[in-house]
This record gives sequence, structure tokens and C-alpha cells, in this order.
Amino acid sequence: MSDSPYQVLGVGIPKMLGRERLFDDLCRHLTKATPDHMCVVGPPLFGKSVLLSHLASSFQVAGDHYVTSLYWDLRHSTPRTDDEFRRQFADQVKGALQPVQAELAEYLDIEGERPHDLLHLVFNEMESKGLRLLAVLDGFDHVLAGSGITRNLWDDMRTLAQRPSLRLVTGSRSRLRELCKTEESRTSDFWEIFYDSPLQVGSFEKHDWKGFLEPFDTKGVRLDGSGLKEIVNWTGGVPVLAAALVERLLEGAGKGVTLSKPHVDGLAEATGEERRELLAALWDDCPIELQSDLAALASRDLPLSEVPDDRRRVLELRGFASSSGNRLRSSCRLMAHFAQQQAAEVANLQRLFGDTARFEGNIRSLLELRLAQIPGVDPELRGYVERAIRELQPEPRNSVVWARSIAERALDLIWQAELPADKSLPAGWKFVGITFDALGKLPRRRGQQCNILRRITGTEDHAPVSQFVTKPTYLFVDHLQSVGDFGQHKEEGTLSVAIASAFCLSAIGLCESFARDLATTRGPSHRAKAKSSGGPGKAGGPRSSK
Repeated sequence: MSDSPYQVLGVGIPKMLGRERLFDDLCRHLTKATPDHMCVVGPPLFGKSVLLSHLASSFQVAGDHYVTSLYWDLRHSTPRTDDEFRRQFADQVKGALQPVQAELAEYLDIEGERPHDLLHLVFNEMESKGLRLLAVLDGFDHVLAGSGITRNLWDDMRTLAQRPSLRLVTGSRSRLRELCKTEESRTSDFWEIFYDSPLQVGSFEKHDWKGFLEPFDTKGVRLDGSGLKEIVNWTGGVPVLAAALVERLLEGAGKGVTLSKPHVDGLAEATGEERRELLAALWDDCPIELQSDLAALASRDLPLSEVPDDRRRVLELRGFASSSGNRLRSSCRLMAHFAQQQAAEVANLQRLFGDTARFEGNIRSLLELRLAQIPGVDPELRGYVERAIRELQPEPRNSVVWARSIAERALDLIWQAELPADKSLPAGWKFVGITFDALGKLPRRRGQQCNILRRITGTEDHAPVSQFVTKPTYLFVDHLQSVGDFGQHKEEGTLSVAIASAFCLSAIGLCESFARDLATTRGPSHRAKAKSSGGPGKAGGPRSSK
């Protein structure tokens, strides 16, 4: 293992170097008479976890403000349900209290108990003793990305966090309420307990460099003014880029050496080539508008009037650009070189889809290419989708009319795969709430068929019982069936090419999902078992989509 003080990715969280003012600002919020709950936000690879890990370590030993702390990295073994979150949080609290308050930790024996009740008991007891725990919850985005977490959990967490015995610090890339996947979760009052201005982590500021370069002093290596200036110019203060460059500088320097501009320039180019994946990750995290700005800045300064304020602020926060007077210029040479190499690709996207006229002129070709990439699509189904794409212009509504044929053909193919030749419904389907008529056959009405498809592919009350077709396929079919109903009523409003294109993309998604279902879902052995056991598909067999 390398003993370098500068860690670029890898196992574990690097030691915090620099960020002293940011850290002090965070601590002030947490150590005042009535401490705040805090959110720390910033883009990936800019050091949120470094700051939060250092914070948790700093308060782990009992002091005037906290009896101890915990650091919970939610990016790993992310809880997917309310109960999983409560149990894991209780485990984290128990582990933190065990070395300092063993009796309290023993309360959190969650076997057979409701963890939320036990947590209330522990924090009540801590409050009576005048104790407080700092809980640092990193990677909060990952919890909020799932839909299995409900408002009930956040309301429970608010009740806990209102006690003076608990203070929370979260790490995420955006404000917490903005990251919630469901409207129900967004309505919880939990998000209102946090200090109203999140602590923003971006590129290094001028005052961060002294602490960041401290290992040079420890090793007896000196950086003169020109060397430091070039480190800033090449990296823009982006923490991972700065660490990658200075790691190489320090490892090749002997005690007593003074490093200047030629030393930095000589290694920076090589660092850019070695760290292309790192640069690509930073690039990919930028939306296309920012990528376009970066590509333009790589070749020239831009008037501030050409870059909207919100994009300018993001570019400056990330250290990729800086403004001077009425001009915006690149401030990270490594990213500028990378952006220059991507400029042709960005320019092509802008040329093809940069405005409404170009989008409408090129979307048909894009959709045709995407459809051609999907193998194993039933020829009749493919033909309907191709016609829908061709009809996008000049009258987009003519494209939408094909949605009904697409949905009906897909349903016919689904029942060929799922049912015997006489279209009788398997007796086992009664257990998922399907009503059988006197004949026990598949109803003719497509709406009823969609309802059956919804149930056999799984609902909140029942596990899926379909042999081949999956929930995504049902969602596409149901959507296109509704679009088809709408498309029959030409008097209802107008349609743009963009909206009709979205419907076509859904049709392509249906083709891919259904082809995958028949080709790979549950494997050949499952199909053979279904045939031999008399399950759905025995009489007619699971048919190819061709």
C-alpha cells in the first residue's frame, strides 16, 4: 500500500487536507448553544465524504458538545425500506454508543422489538443525562433514490431529531427535498429541520492550498510561487485532480528540492493522460449544457452574457471556470484539454439537436437507428413502429394513430407466449384477483386484457405469476394502449413532433422489453419446466416473437 498522503479514489476515505475554514464553519453550526442539523452538498469527487468523515472522527471522543459520533456511509448496503433504515440506524447508534455508554447501547437489542421505539428510549435517556450524539449520514442521495422509503420514516426521523440529544449532518449532491423520488416524501416536515443554507463543497479556495500542501513541508520539499500557481492553473482546485498531480510531484522530489513551474508543467500533461477516467467521470457528471460551455471555453473566453448565471455559478463552483470583468475563462487546464478532445462530439450533438428545428429535422433518423439496434422483434410489430416513426412529419398526430396497432399486436404476442392456443386462463391466476367469466377465456376487450397483464406481472398485493412477460413490458403496453385511445380523437388538441417522438420512443422501448422477455426472462430451463408442468403456454408453447 502506498504511504502517499494524497489518495486518489481507492479503498477508504482520504485524510482531510485543506478545507479548514469550511470545517470550522460546519463546527460552529454544531457547537453553538442550540446546534443546527446540517446538510453538506456538492458534486461527486469534490470531497464531501472527506469532510464528513473528518467531522465524525473529530467528535468521536467525548467532549463538551457530543458524547460521541457515528459515520454512516449510505452508499453501501443502502436501506430500501423504512424498516431496513430504522434497523440499520439503530445498529449504527448502538455501535457508536457501545464504547462510551455501554448501558445505553444495550437498550438497542432490536431482536423482536420495534427499533424506532428503542431509539426513542435511548435518546430520551441521553436527554435526561445531558448527552448528545452526532450522526453523520453520508451518501444520502442513495436512500432517497429508492421508492421504498416512505414519508412515515422521515416523519419518525423528525420526531427523533427534535430531541436535543441528537444532531444530524447529511451529505448529498443536492438539497434533500429535491432528491426525493416521491411527492409523498417531499411533503414531510423532516426536511425543514435542517439549517436553511446547505454547506456547499466545491473546488479549493485560495486559503485551502496551505493545508492541502502541508505534506510538502513535512517532507522538506518547497514549492515556489510559480509552482503553486501552475498547480492551481492545471487543476482548478478540483480536489481529485489536485491530489493526482501533487502526488506525482511529491513522490519524485527529494528533501530540500524547490519545485517551480517547469516541474509542474512537466508532470501535468502526463497526469492528464494517466487520469483520463477521472476526467471522464468529472465530464460525465456535467449536463450537456455545461459540457458545451466547457468545450467552448477550451478554445476561447466567453462573454458573460453568453452563459446563464446558473451555469456560470456551477462552472465556478467546480473550479472549471472563473469570471473576470465581463468575460468567463477556463480555470482548469486539465479539464480544458479533455473538453477540447470532446468538442467534436458535443458540436455534433448541438448540430443535430441544438434547437427545436434541428431536433425535429433529425429525431426520425435517431429513432430509426435505435429500432434497428434491437434484435428479435416481431416483423409485424416492428412494421407498425416503423410507420409511426415515418409519420412524425409533416403531421405528428398521424404518428400517434399507430399506437393502438402497436399495443394490440404486442398484446396478441404476449398471450401467444403466456396462454395455450384456446386462450383459456390458468386456474392459478385466480389467486392474483383476476375474475373469470363462464368460459374462463381471455376477454376480447383490450382494456380488460391490460388489467389482467398488470396483475400477472405483479402488483403491490401479489407477486408476479406470468411465465415470461415482465412489469416493464406491461407498463409500455398500457401506456401505448392509452396513447392509441387518445390518437383516435383528432379533435383533441395539437401534437408537436417532440411529443409524438416520445410516444415513438415508448414503442421502441416496448419492442426491446418484450424481445428481452421472450429471449432471456427466467432462462430456457424455466420455460421447459413450465411446459412439462402444464403451466401457462403448455398447449401453444412459448412462441417466438417472430
